[in-house]
Amino acid sequence: ILALAIVMAGTMAACGMGDVGGATSSAPPQSVASVPTVSKVDAQGMDDTLAGLEKYLAANSAISGNATEMDATFIGAKSGAKYQFDFNGKNNVAVELYEYDTVSLNQKAQTVINDVKSKGTFTIMSQTVPGVISDNGKYLMIYKDTSSADQNKAHQTEVTKLFKEFKK
Repeated sequence: ILALAIVMAGTMAACGMGDVGGATSSAPPQSVASVPTVSKVDAQGMDDTLAGLEKYLAANSAISGNATEMDATFIGAKSGAKYQFDFNGKNNVAVELYEYDTVSLNQKAQTVINDVKSKGTFTIMSQTVPGVISDNGKYLMIYKDTSSADQNKAHQTEVTKLFKEFKK
């Protein structure tokens, strides 16, 4: 257990924030057009699942590339996925998405969700990680962009809006 904690701490420290669940596979980064997104695809036809959320965000140019499956148990979620892609930079955006079973939340899940709702962050292995909970309370998003350009901030705002409104 200690060895796993050290490995996870090193993984999280290496990328700053995010990478909560640790990647279970790797995929090359993808590029996203460098224009702010506008919701073109309605969530109505999408399943209320992590896969449906991913499909919805990809259809609206909020994320791109192939997902890397994440170990969601670290935060009490039932499943997780990470996307790493370019947006006005090189491999500068990481978006982690997690789905919770809202019918039977364990203590870890309740703590993470409550912390994110009240503070906008949660702590895992002594790391403070920013997050956003969807309006329906079922999903968590961790968004990290190493660029602070105005266009990147606008993209993050749009992605967050799309994420929060999914299946509310």
